Amino acid sequence: MSGRGLAFSGALQVKDACIVALRHCRRGFAKLSRYGDRFATDIETQQFPLAGWRVPLTIPPNGEVETLALTVALEDFLRLVKREGYRPEAMQQLAEIAATRQRSVAEWLWELQADAGHDPVLYRRKLFALTNYTSPHYIPHPVRLANGRYGLIFLAPGSEGTGSADVISIRQQTGMQGVMNLLQTWKKKPNDDQLSYFLSCLLGGVHGVNVRDLLVAVDEEPSLALLLRERLAVEILEECERFVAVTNLSQIEYQQLFGDPEERFTRSGLHAFLESGVTEEQD
Repeated sequence: MSGRGLAFSGALQVKDACIVALRHCRRGFAKLSRYGDRFATDIETQQFPLAGWRVPLTIPPNGEVETLALTVALEDFLRLVKREGYRPEAMQQLAEIAATRQRSVAEWLWELQADAGHDPVLYRRKLFALTNYTSPHYIPHPVRLANGRYGLIFLAPGSEGTGSADVISIRQQTGMQGVMNLLQTWKKKPNDDQLSYFLSCLLGGVHGVNVRDLLVAVDEEPSLALLLRERLAVEILEECERFVAVTNLSQIEYQQLFGDPEERFTRSGLHAFLESGVTEEQD
């Protein structure tokens, strides 16, 4: 959700960027990463289809999970797909089918999922039947947005399956049934890889993404809270510049999309988190 996190995929040509709130979801950490000794994020929901809406930054958070949404060309999207552990060639196949139907990839996958009765298990089987491929890491799922548009989010499959009996999900291999909060995750992986990943998630707050749900219970572990505050204080200074560089947005475009920096910082919950640490240290 941050320039720090996106930089892993290299520079992108972002056409649009915004914050999207997802309804009836819970966010946490669940899947062992391919890229280090850490758990990566996932979304937990019992309600399909997934729905969301573009959040004006003038509206305070209402408790829904918020994330960063990017509009990019297919070439850049395929690099993001690879980062998520999904095969770019399979996504290219899906994009070509969508194009023959004069649909965006996200819109066509929504139609495919609707044909499956919005059952994620049947939907994944349909994806596998079309591409002869599925991933044990993350699988693209459509999200219908309130403005009539569609987006894609990558979800880590669990015991419900990947769409192929021969491909066992990482979450199932590790017995991970639900998502963990940040503190629970740290107790399993108290290392620099995991801390670095936490920072890449939390720095989304610099752009106004509400990260309060990720910070729940962190202060119950003072040593972790101190580490996060120290690292965030340094990384925050570079985040906007890094985000603009990796998305190829101009400073003016960025300002138009995300607004006043102090308002973003306050809205996300990062300001309160850092300030509470200062107060405790003074006390």
